[in-house]
Amino acid sequence: MRIWLVYDRENIQRNQFFINRWLDAGRERGLSASVVAREELAWGVREGQLYLSAETQDGLPFCVVMRAAAPLLSAHFEGMGIPVFNNARLSNICNDKRLTHQFAAGRAPMMETAFINPGETQSPLPYPVVVKAARGNGGRQVYLAEDNASFLMALEKIAPDDALVQGLCDTPGRDVRIYMLGDAVVKSMMRFSKTDFRSNMGLGADTFPWDPGKETLALARNFARRLDAGLIGVDFLLHRGQLVFNEIEDAVGTRMLYALGEGDIVRDYLAFILRKLDA
Repeated sequence: MRIWLVYDRENIQRNQFFINRWLDAGRERGLSASVVAREELAWGVREGQLYLSAETQDGLPFCVVMRAAAPLLSAHFEGMGIPVFNNARLSNICNDKRLTHQFAAGRAPMMETAFINPGETQSPLPYPVVVKAARGNGGRQVYLAEDNASFLMALEKIAPDDALVQGLCDTPGRDVRIYMLGDAVVKSMMRFSKTDFRSNMGLGADTFPWDPGKETLALARNFARRLDAGLIGVDFLLHRGQLVFNEIEDAVGTRMLYALGEGDIVRDYLAFILRKLDA
């Protein structure tokens, strides 16, 4: 049996450690795991039927681990009867921060958030604000705007993507990530930066294990259950002495787990996938 790990080509090299863990875990199970660049796929509709092929692969996989933000592609695989982890619905919601906030609204506290209309010339919220690309991830295309000039500059950098704006939390540079595998908590961690209002590991932040409390863990479980999640990260900001929801990471990075010696999340994820497919 064959598993495809689908990436944007530009991200394959920097994720080689994670990829190698998949290759090893697959061999241990007698499976073949292959890396496929999204750019090498030919897909669409032919004679009324969905089709898809990859330049470097013969045939199709029995399942896909999607490591690109590609909900349409995920839906295409699913339409051909090929399970995708994470699923297309989750990918669609979690790779658009506006949809993520709509999904979480009424279920979790969060910062006031405004969706930006095209041609906006000033922030709808008082400064300072955080301006985010609707479809950005990993802390990229996230900007701090302290006045109208920096707000407009942020929108220029984000264009042509859509944007949203949030009030700045009172504890910038810190957040809490809860790793979920299915609806089970893998680990929760505090991420912090001494030099940036963002707290992403890829931007130089540090991390340590941290207990967010039963209520926040229950929220993360609820989100994972409602999304039928595989492996995700549920992120919270610190504001006014409480944790407030921030976002859900779909193709979540795992370097924190390996850096802290937290088992082998890839081996656990593969076991989870095989159980789901056998159910």
